[in-house]
Amino acid sequence: MNRQGLLIAIVLGFAVGIIIIQPLGISLFQYDQSGDTGNWWYLFKNAVGQALGFGDVDQILKNILFGIMGSSLALMFYTRKTIFQLNREKVGITLIRELLDKGENHEVEFKSTLRWDLRQGKVNKALEMVVAKTIAGFMNTEGGHLIIGVDDEGRILGLEQDYGTLKKPGKDGFEQYIMQLVSFNLGTHFCPLAKVTFYQFEEKDICYVRVYKSQKPVYLNLGDRSHFFIRTGNGTRELDMPEALDYMETHLN
Repeated sequence: MNRQGLLIAIVLGFAVGIIIIQPLGISLFQYDQSGDTGNWWYLFKNAVGQALGFGDVDQILKNILFGIMGSSLALMFYTRKTIFQLNREKVGITLIRELLDKGENHEVEFKSTLRWDLRQGKVNKALEMVVAKTIAGFMNTEGGHLIIGVDDEGRILGLEQDYGTLKKPGKDGFEQYIMQLVSFNLGTHFCPLAKVTFYQFEEKDICYVRVYKSQKPVYLNLGDRSHFFIRTGNGTRELDMPEALDYMETHLN
């Protein structure tokens, strides 16, 4: 949790409690006591003036009380998002562990890297096409889970070597590169079907791509022609034209 952001939220909440919550509560009470007659806005402005005046000990104590109330509300609002993110991350980590334990299948694929060739020790563009092929295969079948940064056995390798090959190293650059890969090779309109998330295991980042099924055929553009892939077993297979047409008629709208 960001300490600076937390401190700012507490201070702002304290101020809001004094100059907004307190005058609002007091003016509404006074307006109700008068039988809902008179000028509420005048009562509110008068209450604001009293709150800012710090005229006596009672007023100072009321300011402290409402300031604490405002800080508490701000703290609740600030931590709500953080707690939600932590819970979502916990659920995500549990899912990843389950996928790693089950191993590769028709809905799960592991990739050691996105573009760094571990054997050759350099960038290999062919590896990017393998990832694009896998994503296309998932989209043309029932969707699936692509995890980058683990070997075929589900052992954690991390993304550090891939990070070092990017113009913008780190998670943001990695995600942008994957989305560019989908956009350039499959089509920009298919990008919403690939959701990228990062998790940390053994102090190493891994990339989880949740791929959703497409209602339209997805082609991988390679060279001067388009290729149609589907997911079969724990692999991705290309269909020739007659097979692809038959498959589309049966499985895609």
